[in-house]
Amino acid sequence: MGIERREFIKKAGVFSAAGFLPTKILSFEEGLSAEGPVKMTNFVIKNVQVLSMDADIGDFERASVVVENGIIKSVSEDEADFPNTEIIDGEGAILLPGLIDNHWHLWTSLLRSMAGDSKNEGYFPMTARYSKLYSPQDMKLAAKYAAAEALNAGITCLNDFNHNARTPEYVLASFDAFSEAGMRGHVAYGPYRDLSCDTPTDFEGIKKVLEIIEGDKKYKNISLGLGARSVNSQFLKEDWSRARELDLPITIHASSTEDQKGQISKLANIGLLGNDVNIIHANFITNEEISAVKESGASITMTPYSEMRIGYGFPQVNRLMQSGINLGVGVDTTALSGNADLFSILKLLLNIRNAQAKDEFATDPKEVLKMATINAAKILGIENETGSVTPGKNADLIMLRKDDLNFSASTQPYHLVVEASQPANVEFVSVGGKILKKNGKLLSVDGKELVKKAKDTLKRMTEQV
Repeated sequence: MGIERREFIKKAGVFSAAGFLPTKILSFEEGLSAEGPVKMTNFVIKNVQVLSMDADIGDFERASVVVENGIIKSVSEDEADFPNTEIIDGEGAILLPGLIDNHWHLWTSLLRSMAGDSKNEGYFPMTARYSKLYSPQDMKLAAKYAAAEALNAGITCLNDFNHNARTPEYVLASFDAFSEAGMRGHVAYGPYRDLSCDTPTDFEGIKKVLEIIEGDKKYKNISLGLGARSVNSQFLKEDWSRARELDLPITIHASSTEDQKGQISKLANIGLLGNDVNIIHANFITNEEISAVKESGASITMTPYSEMRIGYGFPQVNRLMQSGINLGVGVDTTALSGNADLFSILKLLLNIRNAQAKDEFATDPKEVLKMATINAAKILGIENETGSVTPGKNADLIMLRKDDLNFSASTQPYHLVVEASQPANVEFVSVGGKILKKNGKLLSVDGKELVKKAKDTLKRMTEQV
């Protein structure tokens, strides 16, 4: 424990949403909510090591975290019991905020590792062929299949760039999947592979989705954005203007390959960059573009496994982490990445940066972990709701048990989380106070049933393709 944090504790006593522990902790029964597939409970996690990702709160070697009505009420070193409240023993575990994946094309999850070894079987032609065979029901299955894998791996919030958005129903499928799984999320309404470059963007469909989600409280934790078309689209300026009129954040793939070098400069030169823009990949970003992005307040998300697997080149981790630009991280597509292990992606980013810097000590693992927690929340504009273990925020929490062969015997918790953890080490997951994984088992979804449905759907489509 650092000296500054000790002094802060002495002055504050405990950390809580009201500045002190609530005088009454609701009973288990009183804390139940009728919403969602898994009911909300009030609970206390005791004796747990906390990595809060909140600079003001700091970290705890041993603490109690109190959750009431889906909100973190307090984080303190107090070990008092709370009668009639569910007590979860966190002895030998690390508690941190749920991970946030800032870029994933969920519909491609049914095509796991399907990118082959020839040009015709490459990622883009393969997904283009299969994309035409999806129904809205298939889109929902794919999103729910991905959401279950994400929750199992400690990801509590997903940013789905839907680029198979053929109708509003294809987009609403992700909203329904998130809602039923109990996840927090964001969905970017994008184009689709065989959309003619001369066809205007479907803003009537976008408005329909907005109207539906704003009128139904089951979607309250899921937001909508624009998944922008190519930088070269003739509708680029018009689309972004209309998106901003609707207050929709914008996501765009740019400067991903060497052939696309200069795309970010084009966005800057025509005045489109802003703090509502998230740029994906940016493998071939120039120094001038880095300055333009930073000045505009835009963010960048890297997806190293997919970028390297498809041959885009190395993500510019060292240059971008030195720049001060807010950075996120994503799985992108399991058609290329194979799985949704965000811990391994963070480890890869740390190692790439050290390699690029030629310096063993270039990267603080805490700064990498921020890319999947508090900094990711800032990209989505939800940093006041989630992204850290902070009183007053939603109880989006994960706990990793430190008694597995691969995840134990260490005094360096940030290094341990980034370098050693795997989805199998995720013991507990809650989103907004709803416990979605406990004792290492998913509660909100039937994984075996999802696997069966995914296999059956892929078999059907493979026979049709």
